[in-house]
This record gives sequence, C-alpha cells and structure tokens, in this order.
Amino acid sequence: MSEENSQVREYTRDNLTIVWKPGLCIHSGVCVKSLPEVYRPKEKPWIRPELASVEALKAQIARCPSGALSFREATVTQSVEADLPTLQVVPGGPLIFKGRLQLEQEGGSQTLEGRSALCRCGGSSKKPFCDGSHKNLTFE
Repeated sequence: MSEENSQVREYTRDNLTIVWKPGLCIHSGVCVKSLPEVYRPKEKPWIRPELASVEALKAQIARCPSGALSFREATVTQSVEADLPTLQVVPGGPLIFKGRLQLEQEGGSQTLEGRSALCRCGGSSKKPFCDGSHKNLTFE
C-alpha cells in the first residue's frame, strides 16, 4: 500500500474520534454537503468536529461512500457497517465494498475493513481504489 493510502488523521470531540484516511477519499462531497460547518476543505484543520453534535457526526460518517471517514468512541468500539459484507455499484462511479475483505494483489495483500471505494472505470491512479477519476471520464 502506498504511503498516501496509509495516512490517517484523527479529530476528536468529547468521546468521539473521527478517523480520516485521505488515501481512500474519492471527494464525493457527501461530508461537505451534509455538514458544511464541520467539513471545510479550504481550512486547516479541515474537520471541525466541535461544530456539530456527536449524533450528527456519526450520522454523516455513516454516509461516507468510500470509508475514508470512520469513527471510534472512547468507551465503545463502534462500527457503522452491517455484519454481512455488501458490494454496491454506484452508477457512473466506483464499487463500494462494505465489510471485511482480504485484498490480494501483486504488491502483497491487505485486509480491508469498513468501507472501500474500488475503481471500476480504470482511470484511478490509486488502483484498486477509486480516486474520483470517473468524474472526468465518459463511464457508465
């Protein structure tokens, strides 16, 4: 896995820690559209969890299509995923895998947990992960 794909940033509010993995982010904008007061991509830090309730943050994170955003609570390990793995085809976009999966590729293997956006357009520079390149391609 490249260094970019392994980076993790954490932002804490009360007992909730938001975990952001920039290498998985496909820049769908779901976070910014859902909670624009919290997610400010042009500012540093770009995530301001103190500007929303813990419940609102959890609900928004559950809608992150790529799994770049997740959370953990200080007292409880929280999962926003179902027990049964699922694969969702996004029209004109990636495959969204939810669950646990052993990914094997030429450079080695890794365990994916939570959500992952997998490229299906062939244009990603972060294969097998989506980088949002499908937005600039004619792809169905």
